This record gives sequence, structure tokens and C-alpha cells, in this order.
Amino acid sequence: MIIALAAMIPVDPGSAEVVIVRAERLVEARPLVSPILLSGADLQSGASVRLDEALRKTPGAGLFRRTPSGAANATIQGLSLRPIAPNGAGRALVLLDGVPQNDPFGGWIYWGRYDPLFLEEVSVARGGAGAGFGPLALTGTLDMRESRGGHMQANLSVGSFGGVHGAGRVSLDTRNARFSAMATLDRSDGDFGVQASARGPVDARLNYDVMALSLVTDIARPDGAWSFRTSGFEENKGAGAPGGESTAQGIDVSGARRFEKDWGQARVLIYAQGRAFANRAVSISPDRLRATPTLDQTATPSSALGASFAIEGARSSHLPRLTLDWRRAQGQTEELFRYLGTDFTRDRVAGGQQDLVGVGLATPTPLQVGERGLALNASFRLDYWANRRGVRRERDRATGGVTLDEVIPDQSGLLVSGGLTTKVGPTSISLYRTIRPPTLNELHRPFRVGNDVTEANSALRPETLIGVDFDYAVQSKMWGGTMEVRATFYANHLDGPITNVTLGTGPGQFARVGFLPAGGAYRQRLNVGHIEATGVEFGASCRNEQNGAMISVGLSVTDANVDGGTLLPNLTGKRPAQAPLWSAQISLAYPVFEQGRLLTSVRGESARFDDDLNTRRLAAFGALDMRYDHALGFGRNVFISVENALNSQVPTARSGDGVTSVTQGRVIRLGVAFTRK
Repeated sequence: MIIALAAMIPVDPGSAEVVIVRAERLVEARPLVSPILLSGADLQSGASVRLDEALRKTPGAGLFRRTPSGAANATIQGLSLRPIAPNGAGRALVLLDGVPQNDPFGGWIYWGRYDPLFLEEVSVARGGAGAGFGPLALTGTLDMRESRGGHMQANLSVGSFGGVHGAGRVSLDTRNARFSAMATLDRSDGDFGVQASARGPVDARLNYDVMALSLVTDIARPDGAWSFRTSGFEENKGAGAPGGESTAQGIDVSGARRFEKDWGQARVLIYAQGRAFANRAVSISPDRLRATPTLDQTATPSSALGASFAIEGARSSHLPRLTLDWRRAQGQTEELFRYLGTDFTRDRVAGGQQDLVGVGLATPTPLQVGERGLALNASFRLDYWANRRGVRRERDRATGGVTLDEVIPDQSGLLVSGGLTTKVGPTSISLYRTIRPPTLNELHRPFRVGNDVTEANSALRPETLIGVDFDYAVQSKMWGGTMEVRATFYANHLDGPITNVTLGTGPGQFARVGFLPAGGAYRQRLNVGHIEATGVEFGASCRNEQNGAMISVGLSVTDANVDGGTLLPNLTGKRPAQAPLWSAQISLAYPVFEQGRLLTSVRGESARFDDDLNTRRLAAFGALDMRYDHALGFGRNVFISVENALNSQVPTARSGDGVTSVTQGRVIRLGVAFTRK
């Protein structure tokens, strides 16, 4: 947690007044190419209530599948900031006030715990790695900044499918500190997850409930600030069939100290995280009359410990900013598998430990060259990674006999990353190299979805991305306000992308898996050759300063192709799974009546493939979202929103027997919000 108290208003010692605090980053990076910023108001103004859905304002950024986090299993909630090659673990670093939020075991994100009501700003930086925890930031960084504004805030809404969403915060100020408590509840009976034409008696709704609580303390000091944060969450989700469900719990503790001196500033950050995840999977019969258990992931305990230190001199010193960071993640899956007749016949324990230690140097401010306005930024990181204590042990439950016992050799190495940016006027060019070691989940845990089985691979090596970005950004006055336009052309080479590769299809017997029926696929995680991707990202917005009317447009176009090399030539020329060619959105907000505001947004995406062989096609879609807000005065506001107003079908997955999974249909919400300064 690196929120700091950076501003105070002096008070009379004998008065009852309190300090006014402002959240501010510690040792803040100042890049030449500014990230995309989504304000708290932007995040809260959409038709949905969850953060991952609010990211639709940034086309190209999204989860592994199209399924929103409310109904999605945690294992497919990894974030990618460019559609080069999405995967369940995600290829982006997610931070909350400087603390990594990526799951210690699987890399995915539990999105339900981050309510937009509590966020002041979200920064989306695509391309090169951030200043800290670089090995987690292959395609960029999503940096969430928690708000400290308002002594009391609340948001309550009810909606379709029995949905209830509530969030509230209470803050208490003393002379030199602020104490805040934040709570979120989000629940729904859910919609069906299978298209109506294929639905059978066994299909159930994707119900879910999520609860989260956070306690934050900020203490101002003459030379900086202390910050402490404790949070916990719990979520329970149905999988759309009897016996299918998942649960997750977690707790986070962090503390930070910021120093501001004449010589510059520094920050020390320490954090600890604990997670517990359980998951039950089932297989649906072809006639959709029966659900048969396929996996009981009874427990997945995992944890992470981490620390970072950052220091930079005064701006006049021109000394490089130095960062040191360390993260240890460990965890294992404990599960039952191989269901025969009436019970599971095997059990499995698989997991290990991963250490990441890095040092980084970066220019604290852009370096000006000559008199033509040329500016330079540079960064360099050296990271040590190590995978240790890997184990996979499987037993026959009836006899206790060991059927598989692997002690996985330790692995380690050094990784170099960094970037260089040059800028002249509105144009900049960035060259960068980033890396991502495989997660413990990818290394050690096999999984099954229906009749499709994917094996782990303890020999996976880190992914490496080399890229170049050409950015153009301008601002101009028009339409009674400020017009902002930004365009980026990029070319990326992703070496050794970790991919679920199809090695065979049922019916048949497969090593470690057993029998797979017709339509089932046997896959394994492999480093597959490389992926070449070129793309364009475009965004424009204009807001009228007189009446608040606003229009924004976003577009992402990516041409990505796999080169399987000599090992997997059948993948050469294929598109990466779950990587759309284009995605886009256009939003228009305008005043209605005296105190009203109507937002209309259209979003869409091209077709994508659900598998590496490009045989399971997911159709393109378009959706209309609407929201009307009406201010009642004194910080009160009522709203009604309609998500996917035309009830468009949005396909998310396709099984081997041709059954298509879909997201929820039209969702109507009615709510009220309240803020007390």
C-alpha cells in the first residue's frame, strides 16, 4: 500500500478542525508517453457495476474470455492489455496503490473486490514494463489508485436476475490521520450460461455472491507519511450445472512509509497476501440430462510475501530512480479426480514456490536534448527468477498406492528488460523488452473443463516480448471544450508464448488423463514458437465545458499470427486463441432535463477463436448500454441503467460437441448513490 498523505491544511491546535488528506503516489514515475487515465467518475458512470466491465472504455483491454467477472470462474479472470495472446493467467500487472494484485498461484484477478466507488483513478499503461515488479507486466500495467475523498459514500442498486449491489465507505479524520472502512456486496441469481437452443434440463443459472471489506489508515508525518491497509474478500459462484461451483477467500495486509527530504524522496513497501480457492467441475452429457463430476479441487492454499524500495534524488540532481523489489509466491492444489462410477478414485497434490528479485534504474524526469524539444526516457531492469520445491504426487484412493510421484527440478535464471522512449512534440517512439515467468498454476496444475483436459508443464520457460510503439497525442479546443486524440501503432514479437496446445482428440486413452469421449480435447501448456502482432489503438474524446456533454470513441485493431516453428508447424499461420481482430466502443453523454444526464454506449468485437487450432469460432457481437442519472442535490443521485439493452447474444466459449456458452442477457438496474464531503 503506497497511498500517502501528501497535503495538509494547517489547523489551530485548539480548534476541532481536522487535516484534509490527499492520496498521492510515492516515487511517482513520469513517463514521456502518458498512460490512459480513467477517473472514478468514468468508472462509475457506465451501465455495469464491476471494474472489469468498466475497462470496456479501453478497447483491447479485457479478460481472457468475454465472460464478465460476476459469472466467470476465477481461473479465466486474467487481464491482458493488448489482444496479442490472452490467457487465463493474464499478461498484465495489476496494482492497487503499488501492491501487486495478481493471484500468487494463478496470476488471475478477483475483480469483485475492487468497487469503482472506491477508486479515484485507474491508469492503463500498455507496452513496456512499469518501474516495479517488472516480471508481471508483460503487456503493461493496470494501476488502481484508491480514493480518499468524502467522509461518507454509498451506492445501492437492484436489478435483473435478482441482482443486488451495495458499496459504502466511512472515513474519520483526526489531526494527522485518516481512518477509512470500505465494504462491498454484489450478488445475483444469474442468467443461464448456455445458448437457449442447446439448453437442457441439467443447465442452471450462473449465480454468484461477492463480499469485500477494507480498513485503511493514513498517518501524516512532517517528512512524509505512513500508510496501512488490511482487506479481505469472499466469493461463491455457481458453474451452471448441479455440482459445479467455486469458492474463494483472501486476506491482504500491507504497510508503506514515504520519506520526503531535501535530497529527494523514497518509499518502503511491505505486503503479505493469503488465498484459498476451491473448485468443482462437471461434465455434461450430450443430451444435457446429466452432470457427472470430473474434478473436485478441494483446496488451493497460496500466499505471497513481497517488499519494494524506491528512491530518487531531487529533480535538479538528475540521478536515476532506483527500485528494488522482491516477491515470493507459493501454493499448491489439492484435488480429487478420475471419477468412476460413484466416486473419485485418485487424489493429487501439485505446486511449488516462485521467487522474483529485481533491480531497476530509470530516468526520474525526461532528459531534454538540444533546443528542438527532443526528450528521452530510459529504463533498465535485471530480474532473477527461481522456481523451487515443485512437486506433483497422485495416489489411488482405494489402495493408497502412489500412481505418480514427481520431484520437479529447481529452475532459475536472469532476465533483462527495459525500454527507451524519444519524443518530439506530439510524436513519440518507444522500444521495449518485457518478460513473464510462468505462474505456479501453469507449471504444476492440470485442469479439466467438460471433456477438454489440459496438462501442466513444469518445464515451461519465461515468455519474452520485444516491441516498438509509435504514439501520437494532441489536444485542441473545439465544441466548447477540449478535444483529445491519441493513436498508437505497435509491432510486438512474443517469444515462447505459453499456450494450451491440442495434442489429441477423443475418443481415446491419453497418458495421465485416461479415457476422453468423442469431442473431448487433450491439451498441454507449451512454449509455442512465437507470435507476431501488429496493431493500432485509437482513442478520442471531447467534453463540452458548458453543459457537460461528452463523446468518446475507442478502437483496437490487432493482426496476430502464431509461428509454431518445427515443433508445432500445424499452428503456423493460426490466430492466437481468444484474440479478436478488432474491438471498439463509442459513447455519448448529454444533459437531459435540468439535473439529468443520459449516457449511451455501443460496444462490439470481431469474431475470435476458442482454441489454438482455430476450429471453434466465436461469432462477433455488438451491444448497446444505456444509463440515466438524476441529481437530487445534497450529494444524492438516482440512476437507472440497461446493460446489453438489445439482449444481444455474446458467445464466450464453444465445446467440442458444438455447444456455445454465452454471457448474461439484458440487465436492468435501479439505484441510488450518496456522497457526503
